[in-house]
Amino acid sequence: NYQQAIKDFNKAIELDPQLAMAYNNRGNAYVKLGNFHQAIEDFNKAIELDPQYAEPYYNRGRTYNKLGNYQQAIKDCNKAIELNPQFAPAYLNRGLAYYNLGNYQQTIENIKIAARLGDQGAQDYLRSKGIEW
Repeated sequence: NYQQAIKDFNKAIELDPQLAMAYNNRGNAYVKLGNFHQAIEDFNKAIELDPQYAEPYYNRGRTYNKLGNYQQAIKDCNKAIELNPQFAPAYLNRGLAYYNLGNYQQTIENIKIAARLGDQGAQDYLRSKGIEW
């Protein structure tokens, strides 16, 4: 129930307007509802409040991928990875952006890193293609 989640995050933000996690999580709810621009605003606010918080960079990058802005998606994933080099989903999302740009070598390199970090989806994909990681 994403609408209710948004209401709950609104209340959390009302109680503590500096709570970056609430903006990040509300942004995820907006993504699920297809409201990508509102989601990006929330991810921007989370980043503004806590520039060292890797997850909103990843989430904003994931959203930019959905919008077809692959260069921005890569930039955001790069920042998420810089902040948390063990963040497997950021490598996977960056790989998807490279795929959409036609850079298949970078796609596989990123999926391999995600697989090595334990991402089951990345491992399954590489296994299905007969690619070692």
